[in-house]
Amino acid sequence: MKRIFSLLEKTWLGAPIQFTWQKTSGNYLAVTGADHIVKIFDRHGQKRSEINLPGNCVAMDWDKDGDILAVIAEKSSCIHLWDANTNKTSQLDSGMR
Repeated sequence: MKRIFSLLEKTWLGAPIQFTWQKTSGNYLAVTGADHIVKIFDRHGQKRSEINLPGNCVAMDWDKDGDILAVIAEKSSCIHLWDANTNKTSQLDSGMR
């Protein structure tokens, strides 16, 4: 296996991380750790966007086409959405507490 790039974030040292590659095209990698920030990198290792969360990330995944990344966090009823086509973030209130 060939290494494409390395992510050297000090906030991730010694802490468990979660990550998910964009479905279908694999152009983006979303990573989060103990800092409550989802960082989205392109396939060359360049940071494209960040999503600040109010608590630990509970789960994150891409829609079936890989266009939208959905993230849920502790202490929040919002679903955080990142659109890979527009590089914009939005929130959807789930109504769950």
